[in-house]
Amino acid sequence: MKAWMAAGGLVLGTLCACGPSKELRQVRSEAKSLREEASTLRAETRVLRAENSTLKSKVRTLEDDLEELTRERDELKLAAQKPAPAPSKKAGRK
Repeated sequence: MKAWMAAGGLVLGTLCACGPSKELRQVRSEAKSLREEASTLRAETRVLRAENSTLKSKVRTLEDDLEELTRERDELKLAAQKPAPAPSKKAGRK
Protein backbone atom coordinates (compact mmCIF):
# COMPACT_ATOMS: atom_id res chain seq x y z
CA MET A 1 0.00 0.00 0.00
CA LYS A 2 2.79 2.38 0.85
CA ALA A 3 4.40 1.60 -2.50
CA TRP A 4 1.27 2.65 -4.38
CA MET A 5 1.06 5.88 -2.39
CA ALA A 6 4.69 6.65 -3.12
CA ALA A 7 4.26 5.93 -6.84
CA GLY A 8 1.12 8.09 -6.95
CA GLY A 9 2.92 10.90 -5.17
CA LEU A 10 5.76 10.78 -7.66
CA VAL A 11 3.38 10.85 -10.62
CA LEU A 12 1.36 13.76 -9.22
CA GLY A 13 4.50 15.62 -8.22
CA THR A 14 5.92 15.22 -11.71
CA LEU A 15 2.69 16.45 -13.36
CA CYS A 16 2.50 19.51 -11.13
CA ALA A 17 6.15 20.37 -11.70
CA CYS A 18 5.78 20.36 -15.46
CA GLY A 19 3.79 23.60 -15.49
CA PRO A 20 1.20 24.47 -18.10
CA SER A 21 1.25 22.35 -21.20
CA LYS A 22 1.54 23.63 -24.75
CA GLU A 23 -2.15 22.89 -25.35
CA LEU A 24 -3.17 24.77 -22.22
CA ARG A 25 -1.17 27.84 -23.29
CA GLN A 26 -2.75 27.64 -26.74
CA VAL A 27 -6.26 27.40 -25.31
CA ARG A 28 -5.61 30.33 -22.97
CA SER A 29 -4.31 32.38 -25.88
CA GLU A 30 -7.40 31.55 -27.96
CA ALA A 31 -9.68 32.39 -25.03
CA LYS A 32 -7.95 35.75 -24.60
CA SER A 33 -8.30 36.60 -28.30
CA LEU A 34 -11.98 35.57 -28.21
CA ARG A 35 -12.59 37.81 -25.19
CA GLU A 36 -10.97 40.73 -27.02
CA GLU A 37 -13.06 40.04 -30.12
CA ALA A 38 -16.23 39.87 -28.01
CA SER A 39 -15.34 43.18 -26.40
CA THR A 40 -14.82 44.77 -29.81
CA LEU A 41 -18.14 43.40 -31.05
CA ARG A 42 -19.94 44.75 -27.97
CA ALA A 43 -18.50 48.21 -28.66
CA GLU A 44 -19.59 48.03 -32.31
CA THR A 45 -23.06 46.91 -31.20
CA ARG A 46 -23.37 49.94 -28.92
CA VAL A 47 -22.41 52.26 -31.79
CA LEU A 48 -24.88 50.60 -34.15
CA ARG A 49 -27.69 50.78 -31.60
CA ALA A 50 -27.08 54.49 -31.12
CA GLU A 51 -27.09 55.02 -34.89
CA ASN A 52 -30.28 52.95 -35.18
CA SER A 53 -31.97 55.09 -32.55
CA THR A 54 -30.97 58.26 -34.39
CA LEU A 55 -32.28 56.92 -37.68
CA LYS A 56 -35.59 55.86 -36.10
CA SER A 57 -36.00 59.39 -34.77
CA LYS A 58 -35.37 60.83 -38.24
CA VAL A 59 -37.88 58.41 -39.77
CA ARG A 60 -40.55 59.50 -37.26
CA THR A 61 -39.88 63.15 -38.11
CA LEU A 62 -40.09 62.46 -41.85
CA GLU A 63 -43.32 60.48 -41.43
CA ASP A 64 -44.86 63.38 -39.49
CA ASP A 65 -43.76 65.82 -42.21
CA LEU A 66 -45.21 63.55 -44.89
CA GLU A 67 -48.52 63.32 -43.06
CA GLU A 68 -48.70 67.12 -42.75
CA LEU A 69 -47.83 67.67 -46.41
CA THR A 70 -50.38 65.07 -47.52
CA ARG A 71 -53.05 66.81 -45.48
CA GLU A 72 -52.15 70.19 -47.02
CA ARG A 73 -52.21 68.68 -50.53
CA ASP A 74 -55.65 67.18 -49.96
CA GLU A 75 -56.99 70.50 -48.66
CA LEU A 76 -55.62 72.31 -51.72
CA LYS A 77 -57.17 69.73 -54.05
CA LEU A 78 -60.55 70.22 -52.41
CA ALA A 79 -60.21 73.99 -52.66
CA ALA A 80 -59.28 73.73 -56.36
CA GLN A 81 -62.31 71.55 -57.11
CA LYS A 82 -64.79 74.03 -55.64
CA PRO A 83 -66.23 76.36 -58.26
CA ALA A 84 -65.14 79.95 -58.07
CA PRO A 85 -67.72 82.21 -56.46
CA ALA A 86 -69.87 84.11 -58.94
CA PRO A 87 -69.02 87.78 -59.22
CA SER A 88 -71.48 89.83 -57.28
CA LYS A 89 -73.58 92.41 -59.16
CA LYS A 90 -73.18 95.93 -57.98
CA ALA A 91 -76.39 97.62 -56.93
CA GLY A 92 -77.62 100.54 -59.01
CA ARG A 93 -76.17 99.48 -62.32
CA LYS A 94 -78.35 98.46 -65.15
